[in-house]
Amino acid sequence: MKIEDIVKQIKDNPIESKGELYHPIPFPEFDGLTTSSNPKGVYEKWAIISKTLHSIFGDKKDLRVLDVGANAGFYTFNFAKNGASVKSFECHDRYKSIGKDIAEAKKIPVEWIPEAFHSQSLSENEHFDVALLLSVFQWMAGGDIENKEALDSLKLISNRSDYLFFELNFNSGKSCLKTKKWAHYAAMIRFLEHSTSYSNFKLVGKTRLWGGRKRYMILCSNNTTFEDKGYQAFIRKFKF
Repeated sequence: MKIEDIVKQIKDNPIESKGELYHPIPFPEFDGLTTSSNPKGVYEKWAIISKTLHSIFGDKKDLRVLDVGANAGFYTFNFAKNGASVKSFECHDRYKSIGKDIAEAKKIPVEWIPEAFHSQSLSENEHFDVALLLSVFQWMAGGDIENKEALDSLKLISNRSDYLFFELNFNSGKSCLKTKKWAHYAAMIRFLEHSTSYSNFKLVGKTRLWGGRKRYMILCSNNTTFEDKGYQAFIRKFKF
């Protein structure tokens, strides 16, 4: 399928109720499409990820990236354009084919998997420098923080990725995860400590892509350079 055909298909049959797409697609042919998320906020989030990775790896060439819940490929294609090797999973009825069609039309060597990520999705020897789980886990869990398959999938991702960008909030949005804790950031770190194989967690950004709803983006790793010492002090003070 040609790029102009993909654009026309989206225009003729919008995917979102408040925009033709959820996230922008980072190619000029798609600039005329509207999005339900704030495009400025999406690009700001990409800038946070890029800056953080630059501090770790220098450039982003030759990185092996796992993008879970890739939507139409905003982050996948930005990584690929910078020379990364990307494996992406997307199960949405429309986005799973759009991302694949764009990769083929642009001849971008992305491994696009048009299905949901699950605890058996990776082969035994697959390993990644970076994984993305950006406002996706609540959908994997169906709003149930104790969902075993979602937790097994999260543990697999953490076992196979040196760094994980994890974004989430509590108690807001469709299929949201819920907590009674007043400090949502601390609750999220506690959740990641118990649910992943990482030992270090760092707040790298707060995003507002949907009006006033704030989401935290956490860098998870076993790199002691990226430890949130303020969080540890908070835990000690309030015995959270």
